[in-house]
Amino acid sequence: MSEKRARFQAVLDGQAVDRIPTGFWYHFFKDELDEATSQADLIADNVMGHQKFISDFKPDFIKLMSDGYFHYPNASKWRTASDAELLTVTSIGHDHIWITEQVALVKAQHAQFSEDIFSFYNIFAPATYLKFALGGDDQLVNFVNTHSEQSIQHIFDIVSHDIATLVARVIKQGSADGIYYSTQNIQSTSDQTIFNQFIKPSDIAVLKAAKAAGGTNILHICGYEGASNRLTDFANYPADIMNWATAVEGVTLSQGRAIFPNQVLLGGFGNTTKDILYRGTTDDIVAETQEIINAFGDDTRFLIGADCTVPRDIDLKHLAAARKAAVRQPITV
Repeated sequence: MSEKRARFQAVLDGQAVDRIPTGFWYHFFKDELDEATSQADLIADNVMGHQKFISDFKPDFIKLMSDGYFHYPNASKWRTASDAELLTVTSIGHDHIWITEQVALVKAQHAQFSEDIFSFYNIFAPATYLKFALGGDDQLVNFVNTHSEQSIQHIFDIVSHDIATLVARVIKQGSADGIYYSTQNIQSTSDQTIFNQFIKPSDIAVLKAAKAAGGTNILHICGYEGASNRLTDFANYPADIMNWATAVEGVTLSQGRAIFPNQVLLGGFGNTTKDILYRGTTDDIVAETQEIINAFGDDTRFLIGADCTVPRDIDLKHLAAARKAAVRQPITV
């Protein structure tokens, strides 16, 4: 076992480590929403992006990007479908190209590794894939409210089944250590019904499938573009590591321990161009890293990272500064 893998495993096991593992990542496509299925040039861009990042930064652990595979097949057709049509929707199948290409992608991403590190493949919640297909939160709410409960439940069951198949395969065949699972609350309404009835059960189904396949789960409660979430809604999710937008939610990494008492916590840094990790000096970043660490006291179950993906043009020296500084120092009183 490599030093980096052993260090990460020690954190999972609640043991003290000489340096806190740090993880940062960004998209390798100019537009991650571009469709890569059957597009060899885009798939190559994804793989080569990982190769360059790994070579240049030598990460402690890594989120493997699913750029190009954000669109669940055929879901855009559901925008105008009737209940009867939705009820005829079937699984895309175990060997659908959208699944098999992602398994191959994970294998190719791993082929770029220069050392043995933990890796987590990016997976979106079924509700998020539906948002991409339908046009956003408002459209998802309208979709649910204008169809029968039976047809909506059927769609969530089908999509979660196929995503569960995907995660099991990228872990068992693609050699990912687990998944980085991105989910969030509905942003356009405070009504909890859709979340409790459809989103949460589908989330848990996928996360359980990943664990059943032997994976380690990172739950990413996504605060992209200022999205706000009720962190307590995710407190009992079957995840090993919790990551949320500390800047957006106003809940620091250490404060999150009260909400997530049993999981490893990941994050601490804001991820936008306005935050210290991007615009600060090396000294600023070192100080911020130490502040994150010191706030945990004797708690050893945390990892240094950011709220979400960082800007593509971030100076890797900033990320390296955080990693180098991620050493627990004696706390003076």
